[in-house]
Amino acid sequence: MKNPFEKMPTILLADEIIDKSFRRAEKAASAFNPRGSVVSKARQREELRIRTVSNVIRDNLKKVLDRTPGVSKLPPFYQELLDTLVDKRTFHKALASINWAIKTVRTLEERYVEKIRYSKDPKEIAQLRREFYGRVASVIKDIAENLEYLNKARDVLKDMPVIDLSLPTIVIAGHPNVGKSTLLRKLTNAKPEVASYPFTTKGINVGQFEEHYLKYQVIDTPGLLDRPLSERNEIEKQAILALKHLGKLIIYIFDPSEHCGFPIEEQMHLFEEIYAEFGEFPFIVVLNKIDIADEEKIKKIEEFLRAKGVKPLKISAEKGIGIDELKERVIKIIKPAMEAIARSMGKIEGE
Repeated sequence: MKNPFEKMPTILLADEIIDKSFRRAEKAASAFNPRGSVVSKARQREELRIRTVSNVIRDNLKKVLDRTPGVSKLPPFYQELLDTLVDKRTFHKALASINWAIKTVRTLEERYVEKIRYSKDPKEIAQLRREFYGRVASVIKDIAENLEYLNKARDVLKDMPVIDLSLPTIVIAGHPNVGKSTLLRKLTNAKPEVASYPFTTKGINVGQFEEHYLKYQVIDTPGLLDRPLSERNEIEKQAILALKHLGKLIIYIFDPSEHCGFPIEEQMHLFEEIYAEFGEFPFIVVLNKIDIADEEKIKKIEEFLRAKGVKPLKISAEKGIGIDELKERVIKIIKPAMEAIARSMGKIEGE
């Protein structure tokens, strides 16, 4: 899976497009050696200028449309992120304005070429070409703000996280320093890939593991599911919504040792908020750092969870304690979805 916007080109601004097309037209006209009468030569030279300006403008604008995915064609996860980062509606309108400009410039090209072919006055022919230049420049200036917006949007969108959307994903949640990245490394047996993510300087951590020819994906999103949702701004809340399109299972980590710096009560509060927000998801709750945690604090969390009908798993990610059992639980929950995907792709035979 690649970032859907990785091929989105650098977008020239309005003045840059106009200058580039006019310069290219003058260069083409200078190298051109038409034949025939004075009027015929004027027609050929000015038609060449008009065609060149039109082609350069339309080629540059069309490149933007060709290399930018349509909003409606994006997977829901990326649609949600797009809306969060750059506003989906504004993005769509900006692309539509480019499409309008391409068609308008093409129409002007044909109209003025036809006028030139009917004119018998070299001065009038030159004037028609200048008039075409003015009309085309006006069209491009009409979309100047949209071009600026898309150029800035590209800088943001090219840093979208790269995640394999074909794999059901396990999302790790919990306060900072409770052992999320350590657990991710233990589950995936690899150094997690750190992909850029717009809401945290740390990036989104992505790892995968394979069991019986089926792949599983695990992610940790520093800065998103590590503090109460009630403290979020609207952009962060929408980013969390994006995770709902991606995740199929939540692993929530408690640190009963409190070495993470957050009291058990705060950890319970965060769990309640995330448990309510992602209520439709299966949860696996783990108590990490049991090798150094106080037994009374472990029991306190267990009683809290028991009241919610949740049975936690005790682990020590650092020491590798309980990791195999955790992986078994993960596979038991995710495997049916994975097998369905594998069957749809013809990788395993249906029953």
